[in-house]
Amino acid sequence: MSKSSVEDYNSVLNNFNFETIDFKPFESWSEEKYTRNCLYRDDKFELILLCWEKGQGTAIHGHDGEDCWVYLLEGEMEEVMFSLDDLDHLREVGSQKVIPQQLTFMNDKIGFHKLKNSANGSSISLHLYAQPIENCVSYDESTKRFIDRQLNYDTFKQLALRD
Repeated sequence: MSKSSVEDYNSVLNNFNFETIDFKPFESWSEEKYTRNCLYRDDKFELILLCWEKGQGTAIHGHDGEDCWVYLLEGEMEEVMFSLDDLDHLREVGSQKVIPQQLTFMNDKIGFHKLKNSANGSSISLHLYAQPIENCVSYDESTKRFIDRQLNYDTFKQLALRD
């Protein structure tokens, strides 16, 4: 993706008023895992609403060469970033607390990350991937190896924007 395209997505996401959209009809919740709810998908990008119960999180993962933006709608998240050292060992390189209306960005050139709901209750985040991601590498902490993982949606409900 070109630098101008990254800047365009950043600009749209930073300037869009998400409070004008009622996301309730698109939410789905599970006690077992966070849910991935697709709001829109075409060949250029996908927009996914993630619903996180307390303590739920992702494995350490990459983004199959695509750019990823995360916008926190509600709650609080912790993002931990990782990179591979010169011996291809995974190393933590930083972390941040993500608060509502904060936008984060990640891609494979930056490294890997994991996200966890750090709120006392539920959290809701909006994820934009340019282009859609069907597979990614995920780090299995028990075997200390990356594995290929196929990504799925828990729900697919097309978001309809009105004037």
